[in-house]
Amino acid sequence: MMLLIKSRSRSLALLALLLSSAVHAQTNTIPEDAPAPDPVPQSQGMSFNELYKSIDNMDANRRAGLRASLLSQAMQTLPIVVIVDDLSKYLDAISAWEGPVKFPILYDDGTLVAKDHIARFVRTYRPDHVYRLEGQSEQAWGGSDQQRQDRINAAFAAAIHEPEPDWKMTLKALKETGIVSPGVVIIDPMYRHWGAGLALAAGRLQPIIYYSHPEHPHADLTPSHARSLNLGIEQGLRKLELEFDEIGDDIDSITLAIGVGVKIKTGPGERDILATTDQIGRTEASMGGLRWAWSGQFKGSSATSIYQAMCSIFLPIESAFIWDGYPTTGDWARYDGTAAETVLKQADFEVELFDTPRNTLAGFKGRSASRPLDASLILMNSKGSHVYFDLPQAREGSGKPGDLPILAQPSVIHMVHSFSLAAPRNPRTVGGRWLERGVYLYAGSVDEPFLSGFVPTPFVAQRLLARMPFAGAVHYDDGQAWKITVIGDPLKTISPCGTRFTQVPSEISQALGLPEMDLEDRAKAKLKESDFNGAINDFVLAGKDDAVVRLGGALLRDRPEAIDDEGAKLVLLAAFRKHEHELVLDAFERLSVEERNDTLVMDTMWLAARYQLTRLQDPRAMALMRTHLREWQEVEDAEELAMIMKAESRQEAIGFMESLRSKIDNASQTRALNAAIERVKQ
Repeated sequence: MMLLIKSRSRSLALLALLLSSAVHAQTNTIPEDAPAPDPVPQSQGMSFNELYKSIDNMDANRRAGLRASLLSQAMQTLPIVVIVDDLSKYLDAISAWEGPVKFPILYDDGTLVAKDHIARFVRTYRPDHVYRLEGQSEQAWGGSDQQRQDRINAAFAAAIHEPEPDWKMTLKALKETGIVSPGVVIIDPMYRHWGAGLALAAGRLQPIIYYSHPEHPHADLTPSHARSLNLGIEQGLRKLELEFDEIGDDIDSITLAIGVGVKIKTGPGERDILATTDQIGRTEASMGGLRWAWSGQFKGSSATSIYQAMCSIFLPIESAFIWDGYPTTGDWARYDGTAAETVLKQADFEVELFDTPRNTLAGFKGRSASRPLDASLILMNSKGSHVYFDLPQAREGSGKPGDLPILAQPSVIHMVHSFSLAAPRNPRTVGGRWLERGVYLYAGSVDEPFLSGFVPTPFVAQRLLARMPFAGAVHYDDGQAWKITVIGDPLKTISPCGTRFTQVPSEISQALGLPEMDLEDRAKAKLKESDFNGAINDFVLAGKDDAVVRLGGALLRDRPEAIDDEGAKLVLLAAFRKHEHELVLDAFERLSVEERNDTLVMDTMWLAARYQLTRLQDPRAMALMRTHLREWQEVEDAEELAMIMKAESRQEAIGFMESLRSKIDNASQTRALNAAIERVKQ
């Protein structure tokens, strides 16, 4: 079905569309902790409102996901991506959404990570055109809390139903037709995640509750602050006249777009820790009450959190990468990756599986080095801590965050691994590195949850396929508050993300003020002006890696002075995505010494060099790796090289390891170095 917009003056009918196709039922079973699902509702000529109402007859734990799934399918998307470099301009762009008709908007803050995220999204969404809206909005982004609330409210109201300036009235009118979004978004206008919160509010028709963040937004919460936050959300929902007391009523999901830590410190003991998102949305004021909503929270910069929200709204989950690093005996077997693969393949997922005997640390490193990981769902099991992971046959020690793969597309991850999200803002940690790589939705632990604290991997797959919301699928039904947290949109489901338009309605184009040239055409114009670095930047953001590799390779070969550090970084990343490992090394050598230390750049060089060294015995790769051991994993990197070196000279390999002693300044690293040297001597 195609909906043509005739005017910016729309009616509520746009928000109550007939679905273009039926929702397909899933036949997979649900694990023992949840009742078997009722069939997924079929449209059978019903209106959207009637279909939505029929969900009331489904199992309570599945209602939020089914409602979110229908809202996602009713969306109609445009074949463009809009990039802004001003947050007030971002508000203007959100305001141009037309009820169910939407398009992705991404924020470029100038950092390499932001550009990498944008390019990854564009390559996956595959728009016909990518536009950049430059300059500031005519409306200034307010300096006070109230001024910002006013701008956010105005943008939200315009995005869902422009004729009504009060979004509360629009949502109230929808409620009278039987449509109530299953979630609520908590926004602090003065904190960096408001843009992501606004996107999910407008994208899923979720009401907004405003809440100020604590003085130290990244510190652990106290029980009193968690209690205050819970009560504030409950009071806000009562004012909105929404039911929230139990799973299955109006509100089953909370998105925290505010500055709060991922942990609640509940007592003096080292393990007295709960996950913030597993406590928020519970009925009792004390820690661990009965759950009435599943929660998620954003982490990262403004650009990163907006990327996370847009991925959740516009990108489907339809392929998987599974890494099972666990034994096949005892309780470990309940987390079997092969069983999860069977579940997903029954639903026609493309699956790449690494299980026994391919699931060694050497195998993991080899897979990361060979090519980017191209899957929208990652299921990974491993042992370790927030700074390392152990896999079978790890003679050379433990895997480190820098060994994680580069992502070809934005991904959702469920990681059975202790402490992986203990410090998600820190890219030196496992969770922090996954988020930097482009994971936009993540379930992991903030502390030691013990194996039984995780829903077994095959069951997570089953629950997702049954259209449970992500945050519900990764938690036990009626479980006590514990240590598993969710970073990102708790309402994300496995379902189609709307119907794609073939053209941009003129009203939306005019409202946005789209430039005459998209980024690909602008890049070609810059080439004619010999603005090579500008062309590389535009080609990358337009998702044109082939053009970046051709241009970057020619410049590095014939005119290296014409490419600057930023251009070389972008070429390096594109080259790895296109499997041009030698070009990765060329671009790295072009960088200044200071710019080589960028985490993403250094990791990409190491992965490419590892491939060149192990497959082709490339001496340049060895030289670069020896002189660029990565911070916080120097011992592991050095041991990997020493194991290769000792084939020629054991004495040289041991000497190389011993040379690290002058760079080590703590007992833990010294012990690790001593153990590594002993392994090299064997």
